[in-house]
Amino acid sequence: MWVITVYEQNDIHMFEFNNQEEANEAFKNMKGCKYLSEVIYYNDFDSEQIEEAYLHAIVS
Repeated sequence: MWVITVYEQNDIHMFEFNNQEEANEAFKNMKGCKYLSEVIYYNDFDSEQIEEAYLHAIVS
């Protein structure tokens, strides 16, 4: 799941997307201070997959 968080003067808006392409397209069209995040639920993976995801995580 992908989430865009937009901060405006006194408001915070969050938008959820099922895929990265859809989120990237919406992100380009939004104004204000905005963040695009990927949400990963670790209980959906076994311990080896969690470790691999952690080792390959990209923070930008």
